[in-house]
Amino acid sequence: MVFSLLFTPLGRYAMIGAVAIMAMFGIYMKIRSDAIAEIEAKATSDALRRTQNAIRAGDVVDTSPDSLLKSDGHRRD
Repeated sequence: MVFSLLFTPLGRYAMIGAVAIMAMFGIYMKIRSDAIAEIEAKATSDALRRTQNAIRAGDVVDTSPDSLLKSDGHRRD
């Protein structure tokens, strides 16, 4: 019964429409997944950059025990 519907003109148009909708949905899902992957890659890159900058900034800080007694140039009461 279903196969006989496909051989009618109305059935052919319905099948063409269904195939077209499935193709557009597939293209939409592909574009959406690519966009999500791109956003996640940018977020990961940004987090890595921030971490590397924090590590570099931490390496510049003088952490020796003697540096606690050094004057930092501010006047305090």
